[in-house]
Order: sequence, then C-alpha cells, then structure tokens
Amino acid sequence: MDRRTFMMTGAWLSSVTGGAWPWLASAAAQSGTLAIVDSTLACGPSFARYAAHMKLPVFDTGDDIGALWYTTLAPLLAQNPMGGRRALIGVTRACDYFVLKELAIRSAHLAEPSEAQHGGLASRHAHVAFAFAPRSARRSDN
Repeated sequence: MDRRTFMMTGAWLSSVTGGAWPWLASAAAQSGTLAIVDSTLACGPSFARYAAHMKLPVFDTGDDIGALWYTTLAPLLAQNPMGGRRALIGVTRACDYFVLKELAIRSAHLAEPSEAQHGGLASRHAHVAFAFAPRSARRSDN
C-alpha cells in the first residue's frame, strides 16, 4: 500500500468512527443491520473491524456480488427480525455498488441511499461507502 492510500484510508476510518457520516452510524445502529465489505480494498479491513465492533454480521463481496445477494443477502433481508426490516451498510467497489443498489432497491424494498460516499485515488482503490435503509411503510389517512 502506498503512503497516499494509507493516509486516505486512515482519514476515512476516523471519519466513520468519529461520526462524520451520521447516516452510516445511524444505519449501523439499527437492529438487524447487515454489513458488506470488499476486503480487497485498502479500507476494507478497517470497515470490517468497525462493523465487527458494532456486532454486525459482516459479509465479504468475494468475486461475485450477485451470487452473494441471491445465496445469502436476499434470504436474510427477507427474514424480518422481530417484525422489523433490515438495513444494509457497506464499502464496495463502485461496480459492485451499482449491482447491489439495483438488487436491493428492486428485490428487498430498500430505499435508494440518500447518502453514499465515493472515494479512492485510482480505479483499483476506488470505493463507495453506502447505507440502504428499509423503505418506510406508506400510511393511508383513510
């Protein structure tokens, strides 16, 4: 890892744990939240430690985000622990984020993230930190 990547990763982790991204911390605090991480990214191990510290189930993207979605994430999101709906937070490569966003919005009824942080110095280090929250149930006033 080069010095510049190390400095960016350190700043990213301190901003997460320091509360600079309240939307990510808020989603992480919800009951049943799942964490997705790409351990090959420079900031991946730091995010995995953060999620483990928050006692969240952590899943590595591996080689195929679609396979992870269909075999693991979709069934877990459908379980609705204690009648609630799960949130999904993570740090992935931009291409995996694109696929995950499409699947989460269409299949799991998660709201498109109002917040996502894009970062990285070059394409091999580029990442997206995100939080997908459950769509709130629409109320009818009738």
